[in-house]
Amino acid sequence: MIAVNKVENFRYRIEEGKVAVYDQVDPAPTVPREDDTFGYSSFKFHSDYDKFIQAGAAAMAKVKKSANLDPSTQPNVVQYSVLPWLSFTSNSHTRQLSHSDSVPKITFGKLERVEEKLKMPMSVHVNHALMDGYHVGQYVEYFQELLNQD
Repeated sequence: MIAVNKVENFRYRIEEGKVAVYDQVDPAPTVPREDDTFGYSSFKFHSDYDKFIQAGAAAMAKVKKSANLDPSTQPNVVQYSVLPWLSFTSNSHTRQLSHSDSVPKITFGKLERVEEKLKMPMSVHVNHALMDGYHVGQYVEYFQELLNQD
């Protein structure tokens, strides 16, 4: 979320035919349940790690107790999915073409050790009217810098 919020274009949304920019966007991850279904959650991003973890744990606990899908309709989120069973080279998301979908979708795959390095596939879906590959590249660069911090 730090890397996402650092790239302004990830905070752009199309609302009522105009570009809006948010000061901050929040995570909206899928949450797995014991019965092999999932639900959506969303919660506020906090730069304070402990507050972020607490908010996420509370949001996920709520989803795990429910049976609803409840996708976030908030525009100021980034939707996250994780496929920890798969090492993929591409990924696709369904979209509702009847409305302007400008919420970024990021999917992470299976974390694997390859020749002494940890590797994990990542798929980033964005609205091309709001950003280009350059902006996705900035996000990936910031993300990798954060992973490499001691």
